[in-house]
Amino acid sequence: MSPSRTVQSRAIREPVQLPEPEHDVARALRDVMHAFRTIMEGEMRSRGASLSFAHAMLLKALAREPGLSGAQAARRTQVTAQTMNVLLRNLESVGYAVREPNPENKRADRWFLTQDGLRHMELGHSVAVALAAKMLLPLSDRDADRLQQLLQKCATALHAVQDGKAPATTRSAA
Repeated sequence: MSPSRTVQSRAIREPVQLPEPEHDVARALRDVMHAFRTIMEGEMRSRGASLSFAHAMLLKALAREPGLSGAQAARRTQVTAQTMNVLLRNLESVGYAVREPNPENKRADRWFLTQDGLRHMELGHSVAVALAAKMLLPLSDRDADRLQQLLQKCATALHAVQDGKAPATTRSAA
């Protein structure tokens, strides 16, 4: 509907009953990620490090692939280019990352982790590993391995959809 129309629409003031999916995996994943991020950021703050979870993911990406452009880093960490620009500038301002001109592309800088950035990333990594271990405590080692395998299958199916392919099916129609 175009904004020029003068159709009046009344506000909905009561909750709308929506059908619940048979398996609400997306909600469970969101809940896990939200709790993980919140607790991790709190743990980092308690250790004197005030950068966000997104900063931690960026530091990890720069450690794995030195010299990423901002656009490449945005894709690796699944944030917008605008958000990545802010994250990179924040890391640069605290001395955790430096940028250099890209000899192959004059319009895109290359970004590198600094020694201070590496130390901060290692602290974040140790906090994340400890938190993940606590998260998995209710599961047996076998269940944790199976959970990882199942989530990887879900990711593979979504990548197939993203690529315009039909995901492999193993579910029965029962």
